[in-house]
Amino acid sequence: MEDQALTAMIRDRVIDGVLPREKCQVTWFGYGKGRPCAACDQPILAADVEVECDLPKEITFRFHRQCFDLWDRTRQDGSPGDAEP
Repeated sequence: MEDQALTAMIRDRVIDGVLPREKCQVTWFGYGKGRPCAACDQPILAADVEVECDLPKEITFRFHRQCFDLWDRTRQDGSPGDAEP
């Protein structure tokens, strides 16, 4: 998926509340185990870097590294009236 399309999908998921606006409390990096990415829904394969984002209330999101980077930039951009990241 191209960066523009992926960024638009991630932005929509942040706006819809599917993906959080808040910063990860703890971030872990490792290799994928086939679980789906929270941003693109594609499996994070063993050859991919998986980013695990732990949030308060014991909520965890898993991302491909590229998806995590795009999500992190998108959530920080915000728009007027958005909560502080």
